[in-house]
Amino acid sequence: MARRPAPTKANLFKAQHDLRFATEGCELLHQKRDVLVMELMSVSAAFSETEKHLGAAMTDTLEAFVPAFLMAGQEGMERIFAASRPEISLLVEQRGVMGILVPEIQLESGGEVLFSGLLDASSAMDSAVAGMGNVMETLTHYIETVVTIWRLATEVDKTQRRINAIENVFIPESQDTVVWIKSVMEENDREELFRRKLLKNRSEQTGESNGREPV
Repeated sequence: MARRPAPTKANLFKAQHDLRFATEGCELLHQKRDVLVMELMSVSAAFSETEKHLGAAMTDTLEAFVPAFLMAGQEGMERIFAASRPEISLLVEQRGVMGILVPEIQLESGGEVLFSGLLDASSAMDSAVAGMGNVMETLTHYIETVVTIWRLATEVDKTQRRINAIENVFIPESQDTVVWIKSVMEENDREELFRRKLLKNRSEQTGESNGREPV
């Protein structure tokens, strides 16, 4: 049990202030958690669809890549890819969700590469490369979704633990402190009132015994 402060008015005001501050802060944390949960649910709903698209893109690309590889061979594939390779860059930005930064990733390419007519390339190679580009784009969105879900879920967990600590520990202790200080102060007031009455009665009795009217 936390050490109780001295039962004074100053400590009572402080305990009441801390209690109000904790209650208001807890309400804000509840609002933050609700917004984060809604955002998490929205992103999670799109995750399964993104995962399906990634699986389909990888399957289609593999189906296009196998015949191209069989036609050109390993050395031919390496020669063709080395002859023309587009510049690819990732533009990573961040947006805020209740103070949490989540990524927004954009894949920027120098343009679609077609190998038809280049060395021993074929239309199958064009299909394979186009499929790889689709895989990269879908994979970028998949990674963005996974990172966003992880960050949101982590923050939801942290926020809930803060809420639990405030609701189950800090607020009850503050309430107990306020009640205890009030009860002690009221008891002190009653004792002071009783002491004054006792002194008054004794003074009256002393005055009567001396034959004087009590003041």
